[in-house]
Amino acid sequence: MPIEQVLCIKYFDQVQGPSTLYCEPLMDNIVGAPDLDKVLEFNDEEGTFIFAYRKYQTVNSIFYIDSKLARGGKELIMVTYMIKTAIFKDEIVDVFKYLDSKTPILEDFAEEIKKLDELPTLLHSDKTTVSRGILLDLAGEKLKTAFLDIFQESFQRLTPKFGLETPIKSKKRTKKIFIIGSNRAGKKTFLKNLELIQFLRIKSNDLTNLIYEVVIENLEILKFDKFSSDFECKHFDSFEDCMDHAQGLIFIFKVSNLKSIGETKKLFKIIVDKLREMKIDPVPILIIGNKSANLDNDKIDLINKTFETEKLKEKGIRIKYFPIQILEEDYKVMKALRWMIRNIL
Repeated sequence: MPIEQVLCIKYFDQVQGPSTLYCEPLMDNIVGAPDLDKVLEFNDEEGTFIFAYRKYQTVNSIFYIDSKLARGGKELIMVTYMIKTAIFKDEIVDVFKYLDSKTPILEDFAEEIKKLDELPTLLHSDKTTVSRGILLDLAGEKLKTAFLDIFQESFQRLTPKFGLETPIKSKKRTKKIFIIGSNRAGKKTFLKNLELIQFLRIKSNDLTNLIYEVVIENLEILKFDKFSSDFECKHFDSFEDCMDHAQGLIFIFKVSNLKSIGETKKLFKIIVDKLREMKIDPVPILIIGNKSANLDNDKIDLINKTFETEKLKEKGIRIKYFPIQILEEDYKVMKALRWMIRNIL
């Protein structure tokens, strides 16, 4: 039976780094789960945050407990509740708002953990005899019982009650940032780079949950059918309906390939003409030239001329070109997305 929910508590060992105090169930064989050790490694600020990773989404609470054994007198702890997105029968469930609603439970869990006076001693015990990678196995009966009572109570409170409290988001209110481009231009690679973008969000703490939600939930590749010369997107029946729910457009092509630029320009013209025909308020347009190497010419003048960026700006359309080596320059991907988000908000 696939694992759908996990509650896990990690701590930062001053010798070994991020380590497991206790997880239920064990995460060793969970395919597609985030590396919680890395999440803790990149964070040392107290607070609660949501972190999405492929098939699993998590809400995490980081806190410190007093300890006479630790350098600085504090132990760094992270509690994580992880849930498989597919656990919700409707794929448009707003899982992020659902996880955010669990923040008070995690914070209550953290407060109870802080009251376990024997915990710091356990964190500094000899790890050579730890089995399964679970430190709690070394705890005395009193500490283990007290910890598991708190753990199980919290886990029960976190478990979703389907059909009663699960928030559903209407398809008609869904907004999208569509990604468009020629074949093999790097559209899927662009989406995969979101994992790093999520880490950057957690580390810098400069993106709000709203921005995060836009980036994670609303990016979608808009498919073009050459036979019908029409576009298709999820949840909507027509090209017009897709465009009516667009809040941003991202066009991607290969900088070194003039054919790729030309094909993307044709798609660009079809969409811009459709928006003008529908008299829809202009949405921000991000143009990304995917570079295969730093030696590639950015072709800034050519791209601005091809896509007529200056003329569009004069008409009040927010449009910007970013030449990016998508496979290597993730920080530039982040910069481009920040531009898009600022112009959406």
